[in-house]
Amino acid sequence: MLPDHIRHRDMSELLNEIVDILSYNEYTDNEVMTMMNYLIQEGNATNPMEFITEIAKKSEKYEGTLMTMAQALRQEGIQEGEKQAYMKIARQLLESGMGRQSVRQITGLSETEMKILFQDSP
Repeated sequence: MLPDHIRHRDMSELLNEIVDILSYNEYTDNEVMTMMNYLIQEGNATNPMEFITEIAKKSEKYEGTLMTMAQALRQEGIQEGEKQAYMKIARQLLESGMGRQSVRQITGLSETEMKILFQDSP
C-alpha cells in the first residue's frame, strides 16, 4: 500500500493516512522504522524529523519508536550542520594561509575531509 502513495509530491499530505495505516495494523517496531525510512528516502518530506514527529504525536501505538527515530534524525542533522561549519572554517583558514596540519588540528577534520576541501577548490 505504501509504494502507491510514495509518488505524492508532499508526504505531509499523507500524514493522516499513514497514521490510519499504523493504527489499524499490527507492526513490529522494526517494521515501523523500515516503513518510515522508506517514506523519508523515497518520498518527498521537506523536513523528515518534523514529519516523523507529527506521525508520532498522532500514533499512540508507535509513539515511542517514532519519537526515538525523530530524535536520531535531529541528532544527525545537528552533526551534519556542525560538520559543515567546521568545513567552512577549515576552508577559510586554508585560504588565509594557515598550514593544512594546523587546520586539521583546530577543526578535527579527517584527512579525507581535508581532501574534499581541496577537490572543491577552484
